[in-house]
Amino acid sequence: MPEKRYMSTKTMAYMYDVSVDFITAHIKAGNLTAVNISKSATRPKWRIRVEDADEFMDYLAQCAEIEERKLLTA
Repeated sequence: MPEKRYMSTKTMAYMYDVSVDFITAHIKAGNLTAVNISKSATRPKWRIRVEDADEFMDYLAQCAEIEERKLLTA
């Protein structure tokens, strides 16, 4: 069986232990790439590539490490 290549915001939120609102906000801000599969412009239905989700979470982890280093050296 082929591995899933896309996931919903709900699935991503569950996998990474963050809120759906957090994921959606980053999609809207352009920080996380997603595809709207909804036919309705007012109620988007986002799908995120697994690779994009992993890269985004790695980026957030790197940002957190940088901020932590700044705090420890201040």
